Amino acid sequence: MRVLSLCLIFCCLILFSFTLSAQTDTTCPDDFTGYLEPRLIVDEQARVITDNALNLRPEPTTQLSRIGTVPRFSHVTVLSEPQCADGFVWWQIETRDGSQGWVAEGRSANTTIEEDDYYLEPHGELVFIEGEDGEDDRYIVTASGFLEPEGCLRPPDDYEQIAIGYATLNERTLFMLDNAQRIYTDNGGGWATFRWLITQGSYNAGGVSASFGTHDGGGAVDIAVRDARNEFVTMRDELLPMLEAMRIAGFAAWVRENDELYDGSIIHIHAIAVGDAEASEIAQQQVSSEFGYLNGFNGLPPEAGDDPIPDRYGDPIICEWMVEMGFDDMREDEDTSEETDEA
Repeated sequence: MRVLSLCLIFCCLILFSFTLSAQTDTTCPDDFTGYLEPRLIVDEQARVITDNALNLRPEPTTQLSRIGTVPRFSHVTVLSEPQCADGFVWWQIETRDGSQGWVAEGRSANTTIEEDDYYLEPHGELVFIEGEDGEDDRYIVTASGFLEPEGCLRPPDDYEQIAIGYATLNERTLFMLDNAQRIYTDNGGGWATFRWLITQGSYNAGGVSASFGTHDGGGAVDIAVRDARNEFVTMRDELLPMLEAMRIAGFAAWVRENDELYDGSIIHIHAIAVGDAEASEIAQQQVSSEFGYLNGFNGLPPEAGDDPIPDRYGDPIICEWMVEMGFDDMREDEDTSEETDEA
């Protein structure tokens, strides 16, 4: 009797699932009446902008359990035209790790649609460009045609101060640091957790004399690059991935080697958040002065009569939001034209 009951329940579940599938019409109205106006573009990128992770489902419906989640600020590829069901506009997407499924673009339609009703935003075309290491790096061509590394994300204008361990940062800098963590992890970085590795924050006037005032205001942070779990051996394999992630996140950042600042100084990453409104004057100079990051130099004021020292870690990384704030590549263009005789 018990076996028969279980069989009946199983058959009912199958029939219910079949009926649900057969009766669900996911065709969207031509004018999307009753639904959030769609913004995404097939074959291009979308970025998750919810406060929390976005549910990934096997079909465009809330009636089926999720098969995963897509983290905040992750990029996904839009695979097909939208479907409409259960009050939501659904898109089939593929995540960076190759997972596929359906996600809702935003909340159910309201009388007045607000920007924060959307869970996803369109973010342009994904292109791959070979890096110096021979690997393909991921870039985005934005709607305006600007080419920037995937991961560029404008920080909020939030200058509330917050304590992270013994350091103090503003929310804007912490947002950028957390974005650097995401970029580092997405690009295959190792175990480093940026928040745990802060050795000096911002608003630390007179705290470290060797910093010559760069940490007196906002936007400054130093990150340890020695492995405390392994007798403080320098994490050489992690240096460049960490540095690149911080630059993509919007920091003017450099590795300061042992003894580079003074005899006995310890290797670390020194970073200044580009565009921080509360940065000290010398910190701002490290970003955009004649010896600064955007001019292709290492940010250290040269000795009298000396030239600035070139940045040995490569070109500045420029995001569209930086340009919108007035921070562009300031290096002088080299004249590569050749003079020719005209007949």
